[in-house]
Amino acid sequence: MISALLFPGQGSQEVGMGKELYEQLPQAKEILDEACETAGYDLKDLMFNGPIEKLTDTQFAQPAIYTCSAMYLEKAKLNGIEYSYVAGHSLGEYSALYAAGVFSFSDGLRLVCKRGKAMSAENGKGIMAAILGLEESELLKYLDGIPDVVPANLNTKTQIVISGTESAVDKVAERLADREEIRVKRLNVSAAFHSPQMKNAAEVMTKEIENVKLHEPTAYVVSNVTGKPTKNLDEIRANLLAQITGQVRWYDSIIAMKNAGVEAFYEVGNGQVLRKMNKAITLQPKCLSI
Repeated sequence: MISALLFPGQGSQEVGMGKELYEQLPQAKEILDEACETAGYDLKDLMFNGPIEKLTDTQFAQPAIYTCSAMYLEKAKLNGIEYSYVAGHSLGEYSALYAAGVFSFSDGLRLVCKRGKAMSAENGKGIMAAILGLEESELLKYLDGIPDVVPANLNTKTQIVISGTESAVDKVAERLADREEIRVKRLNVSAAFHSPQMKNAAEVMTKEIENVKLHEPTAYVVSNVTGKPTKNLDEIRANLLAQITGQVRWYDSIIAMKNAGVEAFYEVGNGQVLRKMNKAITLQPKCLSI
């Protein structure tokens, strides 16, 4: 059976994440202990005890989510789950690359810590909002002529997150105000992720990503920015460089894996964000939680 592992991104964090695994699974304990040493602070205490305000801060949320997903990956391996494809939503792409053996856990965590800090530096410069009920082609008409706003996360066919300045996002909401069947929901995020406003963060990460040692993947990696599977290291590196300012084409990613013959999806990490999203994309194959 062809299987795929899916890894969640920011928004899946919560106080207590990974605690049960840490207490019950020696391999998961080793991962978190290594993470605390690599990160240089008590990540375990933050994950287990919060406070949620600090855990939600981008610079801490990203290392916590990446680490927690690595802990769940150990559980997946013990359960005998074999996989031919990996994909991660936004930050989750780093977890997917680790699962495919593209870089070591500690190398990935160092990248994630720097990514979180670089993106956190852009706090307060933009917002994001989910548009529910419109397909991409129709949404683009409502964005036409409004600068500083882009479709950032194409989560399902009719759930698209836009990202940009507050005034630009508000203008889009105003244009949609007479469409009662369309919902516009502002997200509780601190910046305009996956938009040109992340340019400075992308510049910070370029040197880091270019210098990290990558290994041939053991599974196909489905990139956020292309929504297509690849095992080519040059493509993987280029896609990772483009990801901070580029789109998360999650719908395309899931459909690409389904068309490639994937018969089972497994969400590897805290929560069930991707499981719920996948249900809106395709009923078969189902997405199961590890």
